[in-house]
Amino acid sequence: MEDALSSKMAEFMTALDQVKKYRSIVASMPDFTLILLGSVVAALSVNVSMRLSTLFIGRNDGLSIVAFFLIMLLFPAGIITAILWVRRKMKSVKVGQWKSTLNEGAPGAIELLQDIQWDNIFSDIRYAKLGFFLYGIAKILAFWGLAVVSLFVFNWLVEFVLHMSIDYITVMLFSLVAVLVLSRNDLRKRYEQMGRLDWLMWELRWFESEFKGANFEA
Repeated sequence: MEDALSSKMAEFMTALDQVKKYRSIVASMPDFTLILLGSVVAALSVNVSMRLSTLFIGRNDGLSIVAFFLIMLLFPAGIITAILWVRRKMKSVKVGQWKSTLNEGAPGAIELLQDIQWDNIFSDIRYAKLGFFLYGIAKILAFWGLAVVSLFVFNWLVEFVLHMSIDYITVMLFSLVAVLVLSRNDLRKRYEQMGRLDWLMWELRWFESEFKGANFEA
């Protein structure tokens, strides 16, 4: 019985560590958004500077090419930086701090149970689900924006060389479908993870009802 309790407690504490990581996504979302917006503002600033330079100094094809490639690099760089920033925040979350207590066996497991703030845990799980969902949506929107910009550039090249043009609405819809298809594995993973969080919520509620009112002596 004691081994079973310790094993079950280790399983739940590991799951709660994962919840803490997902919970950190919510705190990272403002930074994620600001980094993306910063890359967009930087790209627009380069574009405006290039137009002003052309207006006051005159056309410079070499400078225009440099500005064009700089604009094309800024948004992808912003997406990569934002994603890496969120992952860095998740990895910085301290986990496993309960292991030394659980090594004491059943008394350690009981101590951990008695220290659990149930309302905070349930709140953290709800925030974790929200953060996981919002982060997935933000990534899709960011990659959709990148796909739209890339296809607009491709459309401009086709129009310049072949004097043919693709409807802008078609470009946006095609890019959205392409991003969704390429993101299907990530979407499936997020769906499964949110299902696990729901399962954890039910299991913890069982834990609460089973042990919260019990009298344990370590």
